[in-house]
Amino acid sequence: TLSAAGDITVNADIVSSTGSISVLAGNDVTLTTGADARTEGANSLGSIDVVAANGGSVVMSANSVLGSSNGAIRVLASQSIEVGVISTAANASVGSGLVSLTASGGSIVDAQNLGNANNTDAVVNVIASGLRLNAAIGIGQSINHLETTVASLSARATSGGIYLLETDGVTVSDVGLTVNRVKTDGSVSASTQTDATQSDLVTTAGNGSIVLTSTLGSIVLNDGTAAADNVAMSANGSGNILIQTLSAAGDITVNADIVSSTGSISVLA
Repeated sequence: TLSAAGDITVNADIVSSTGSISVLAGNDVTLTTGADARTEGANSLGSIDVVAANGGSVVMSANSVLGSSNGAIRVLASQSIEVGVISTAANASVGSGLVSLTASGGSIVDAQNLGNANNTDAVVNVIASGLRLNAAIGIGQSINHLETTVASLSARATSGGIYLLETDGVTVSDVGLTVNRVKTDGSVSASTQTDATQSDLVTTAGNGSIVLTSTLGSIVLNDGTAAADNVAMSANGSGNILIQTLSAAGDITVNADIVSSTGSISVLA
């Protein structure tokens, strides 16, 4: 939509076998119950590019899916993102398999049981080889963590903190991606959008806490390249940090610093 007030409401599926999909709204993008955007043909490298501009949010229903076989998926909201299910190659042997979610003015939250006081929903929100998260306020909620199945991870937030529940092993490392932007002639020639490489799990303001838990795998904390500062996790001010593996075989390997100014740190393997 070209108008700054133009919303896009998706009430039924958007499908390409192996092509790329761009959903570009002047304001809100809403995917209602059961409405998906998919490019999931055999070995598809098609990317998905969703933008809600001018104060808009991306609101997925709890069971809506953004899915690619092997391509990158990028969601950019001027305000917030409610995540249903976003899925690409969890093992990117072919293609990118990367996901980037950016909430420039708000938070990135789990659309399933939004506000659930028990953090009990079992639906995995993001399945990817790598996940880049960046939010002006928070990622996940203390009462409802964002569920992931990813190999590599980076996140930035502020006062709302970072709350992630990983299903298996994860490495805190570099993540960046590029997607195709479909043009008005239907092509993607020389038309891309890039989210620069981001490293580490960091809250940059507001005493935001960080919680990273793995249910079945191990956690590895590496220093990334953006910036290369020998820090893997950093909580602002009095923000606390919890790193925890719940499996009896779940190890935690710390290859770079874990830092909080005045908060507490727990590393539980």
